[in-house]
Amino acid sequence: MKDVAIIGVGLHPWGKFPDKPWTAMAKDAIEEAMKDAGVSWKDIGFIVSGSQLWGGRKGIYSGTYTEEVMGNRGIPVVNVNNACATGGTMLTVAAMAVASGAAEMVLAVSSDKSAKGFFPALPVYHEEPVPSDDTLRWNLGLPNPVYWALEMRKRMAKFGDTEEHLAKVKVMLSKHGKLNPKARYQREFSVEEVLASAMVTDPLRLYEICATSDGAGAAILCSKEKAKQFTTKPIEIIASALGSPLYGDPTARIPVVSINPKPGVPVISESWVAAHRAYDEAGVGPDDIDFVELPDNSAWHVLQYFETMDFCKEGEACACLDRGDMAIGGRIPVCPSGGFSSFGEATMAQGFAQLYEMVLQLRGVCGDRQVQGAKVGMSEVYGAAGNNAAVILKK
Repeated sequence: MKDVAIIGVGLHPWGKFPDKPWTAMAKDAIEEAMKDAGVSWKDIGFIVSGSQLWGGRKGIYSGTYTEEVMGNRGIPVVNVNNACATGGTMLTVAAMAVASGAAEMVLAVSSDKSAKGFFPALPVYHEEPVPSDDTLRWNLGLPNPVYWALEMRKRMAKFGDTEEHLAKVKVMLSKHGKLNPKARYQREFSVEEVLASAMVTDPLRLYEICATSDGAGAAILCSKEKAKQFTTKPIEIIASALGSPLYGDPTARIPVVSINPKPGVPVISESWVAAHRAYDEAGVGPDDIDFVELPDNSAWHVLQYFETMDFCKEGEACACLDRGDMAIGGRIPVCPSGGFSSFGEATMAQGFAQLYEMVLQLRGVCGDRQVQGAKVGMSEVYGAAGNNAAVILKK
């Protein structure tokens, strides 16, 4: 198997672009990635694309329609959908294509225009002959933040986490996002401002939950050997691992309405599974990671993922936050990009906002938000039904 490198990345700014088709957003990201890599469209031999929820039939076959706007050349296309874990999953598929020798140069691309409001915001159509748990969830009116609030309430009861800790997570991320020109929200918040924002689902407030958004990203992969033709400093993919839940996971999980917890099984176990597979694949441990991009769909996620990925022991995340461990300049900076808190949730494209930041951090070109001496970066992105993908990059 060949070693795999990333030679180019591109990222469309996050925001709401009602007059711009998602295919045009994808095109912008691809062209930026090709320019970054020093390659042209004729060099691409394989496409892995994020199959999006909101784009109808074209969204399902996103890669084919993206190729159409770039110019049809008969390139093989794989469309991938693992909910919001799609970005990381795509990178795994793309890396496999390069490592196996199936393709010399692979484009991974995802573009998404998310529905407005907290999910769910549109009717769901089912093929099952009888109503499913997901149908019941929609009838009950449980948008995603309700699940996250339930988990945060558990932490507050078990570990003594407070509403101020949630606010401090948002403040930290806003300081990072303020420095990122690609972020949708480039504003620093205070604890007082966050605590004064509307309560959405106790204890999560409006500013502690990521917005739904539009976004697109792309990456170009090839073998580490071939990368020498284009750059003297390729970014190597040393791990790209997937995870799904363990039996007995106590997480109140989107989209089900009941759980059957068993002793000893971690919360969001798919994160634990993917992270440990990635550590094993890369031959590194949590202490070797210089920064991490977490799926901070809410402030709760930051606290929980920091523990689940073994950056601290269970129940210690708030102490780490208070010490400044998670801030740029701290022991293990969290979301130096500003995270989804600063970008918003563009479902299938989430992983590319993380990937773009990781590559730029490892190149050392992030300016005031640069993690000094960064050599190894990690990301996790998670999706509904317990999908998860973990990626570790090395310069």
